[in-house]
Amino acid sequence: MLSRTWFGSTSVRSALAGLACTALLGGVAHALPVTDSFFLNGLVQNSGSTVNLADLQSFTPVTQTVTYQAGSSTVNQDFTGALLYSFLNDPNSSNPNGGGGLLPLTPPPGTPMQQQQNRMYVVTTGSDGYRAVTSIGEIRPTFGNTPSLIAYQQANPPGSTPTGLGNDGFARTTAPLDIRGGRYVSNIFRMDVFDSLSQSQINAIPGGGLSQSFALAGQIVNPRSFNLADLQALPQTTITTNGGRTFTGVSLWSLLTGAAAGGGIITDPNVKNDILGKFIVATGSDGFKQIYSLGELDPSFGAKSILVALSETTGGGSGLGTAGFARMVVPTDGAAGRWVSNLIGLEVLDAPLTPVPVPAAAILFASGLGGLALRRFRRHGSRSIVNC
Repeated sequence: MLSRTWFGSTSVRSALAGLACTALLGGVAHALPVTDSFFLNGLVQNSGSTVNLADLQSFTPVTQTVTYQAGSSTVNQDFTGALLYSFLNDPNSSNPNGGGGLLPLTPPPGTPMQQQQNRMYVVTTGSDGYRAVTSIGEIRPTFGNTPSLIAYQQANPPGSTPTGLGNDGFARTTAPLDIRGGRYVSNIFRMDVFDSLSQSQINAIPGGGLSQSFALAGQIVNPRSFNLADLQALPQTTITTNGGRTFTGVSLWSLLTGAAAGGGIITDPNVKNDILGKFIVATGSDGFKQIYSLGELDPSFGAKSILVALSETTGGGSGLGTAGFARMVVPTDGAAGRWVSNLIGLEVLDAPLTPVPVPAAAILFASGLGGLALRRFRRHGSRSIVNC
């Protein structure tokens, strides 16, 4: 087995570039680690624990048939594993082998207590540094109820004899409602649970009250504020919720990406599916916050319709009344906890970076490059650059 060491994002990319150079110069590629356990960290009772196959198998197994696009191919197969939400939130008294329960969150002073768990998210990171964000509200049964798994078996084609995951490690995540497979993270190396409150920069308005505008901020091309007239000038969409209510407003995705609005989400072209490592925080005038992952929204992945509503037209009504000039509406959620009223802010944020392992071969190669660079520096001065 390859030994491992720890690096942050920049060093990982450098080390992986070293691996690529090794393959080019030596004709041999070095595989990244195939995992047999992962680290669980963050806002769970059992933070700091290591999870293995037996731990996952101690949860009630769930089998699902999924279909998604991987490159130009269509994948259709079964996965069996533990429900991600159950793994994180089942109490220790129910099953001590998982997260043991999401930690209770305290709202900011003067803000509502309801649904604080929905401002949390989990980052799943593979051994190659690839990662994806899942919002807790998306997988929480009362709300989004997406049955994402930590899978440890697969059957291809569906209904055939299940096997392990092979080179995809002992466990991988599923995103069973997604169109493409970007949030199927293989070779899980770590899971980290975060609270978006520590990253959000938009605070409650003293006294709360009816909102008149909101700020669009963060990793967005055109950060700006919007009032009612601004939103009414954008293309309008009408949706009907699971509960039969009808709202009209602007698609959140269109607001983020439309040329006349947010202008697009800022991503790093050197990071595969960088958008899947981001999320949106919606803040109300009373400081109430909820989040939505970008993977949940992106039409290439979750394609969920979320609305910045301007009017409720149920029963011939208009406007939003005490909900302000704009509110968030998630029409497919089972409950309205993620419907932020009196909207004052939308922020597009990056999940924090977390360390990943790098094979020893990469470290040795990087050390060799460092030695060459030092020798060339001594001989030729600061002009020396090592390329491959």
